[in-house]
Parts: sequence; C-alpha cells; structure tokens
Amino acid sequence: MNRTKTIKKYLTSGFNWRIAFAFLAGAITSALLMDFPFFSNPIKDTAITTDFSNLLATLTAWVIKINGYEVTLNAPSILFTESNGIYFAFGCLGYRQIIWFSVFLLISPGKPIHKTWFIPIGIIIIEFSNVLRAAIIGISNYHNPQSFEIIHAQGTIWFVYGTVLLLWLLWLEFFKK
Repeated sequence: MNRTKTIKKYLTSGFNWRIAFAFLAGAITSALLMDFPFFSNPIKDTAITTDFSNLLATLTAWVIKINGYEVTLNAPSILFTESNGIYFAFGCLGYRQIIWFSVFLLISPGKPIHKTWFIPIGIIIIEFSNVLRAAIIGISNYHNPQSFEIIHAQGTIWFVYGTVLLLWLLWLEFFKK
C-alpha cells in the first residue's frame, strides 16, 4: 500500500514532470538546431564555429602528442600520416550535447545563481570529454583504420553522453533546490 502511494506521488509530482519536460525540451532544441539546415546552416557558417573547431583540433592534437604520437595539425584536421587522420566536422564539435545540457539546466529546478556558473563549467567538462573522445578515435584510427566507424558512431559517443548524464545527476542531486 505504501509503495503504491509513493509511486503515485512520484509520477504525479510537478517536479518530476518538469525534469521530464526539461529533458525533452533539450533533446528537441538540440535536434532542431543541429539536424535541420534552416537552423544549423547559420551556426555552421560562422567564424565562431570555425575557431571552435580549430581550438578542439589543437587541444586534441596536444592530447595525442602527450600520449607519444607524432601528428601534424592542419586545423581542423589532425594527421598521423598523409592518408590517416581525423577531422572536426560540424557534428563533432559537441554543440548537440552542449545545447541539450544547457536547455535541460535552464528549465530544471534550481537557483539561477548556481546555473550561471554550473552551465559554463559543464560546457567545459563536456568539451574536455569530447577532446578525449576525438583523441581516442584518432589513435584507434591510426592503429586500425577499419575500426573508425564503429568507434566513432557507437563506441565513444557514449563517453560524451555519459558525461552529460553525470552532470545532470550532479545538478539534480546537489543544486536542484
């Protein structure tokens, strides 16, 4: 009997629906801004996106170099050899995860003052995980170019989404009030 009341209270509480709405709004907003050319092309074609792509390529090349590999940086490309490397395309910049994370936080319960510092720090952490992801993709591509697709599309993307999930859980556990 108690469990039924607890479950009913949990499912009907406005707080939980607000979180569900925040999650859905973030997913829809990120999909609109990233997947529909009407919205994504103006973002793609900016100096900020070009500079950001070059910055991520530079940071990724640095991570690869400190792991003992020789690479040539031709931002936004990182080359191990003339025919083996990685490229930071628009979809690889982490914008989707940043948008989803930010919209979720903006709509979620919590003090605005905490959101003003948590969102920028979260974005930095998300991008750091994206740089590590790109370094893993580059190194694995260097050793086994046939593995690129599986590592890029299936293996490492969960690392970045896992980072977003951990940040959301941190927010909900410590800052939602």
